[in-house]
Amino acid sequence: MLIAGSIFAMLCVSINLRAYSSMRAEVEQNSRLSVEIQNLVDENLTLQEEIHLLKTDPFVIQREARKIGVVLKK
Repeated sequence: MLIAGSIFAMLCVSINLRAYSSMRAEVEQNSRLSVEIQNLVDENLTLQEEIHLLKTDPFVIQREARKIGVVLKK
């Protein structure tokens, strides 16, 4: 009876440790992915602003045109 109880206790501890380590790994992955998502959202907002300026701001349009060797007439 004592041996069966000891085996059961070790089995429970083993299962719980494995579940804890899996959960811990998933929490760390979730944190990494959240940071990556935030970085991509920030980059997306920056690109959207740049696109808006390239479509609407004549000074930005001229600056970018000069970079590729195109001279725009006013």
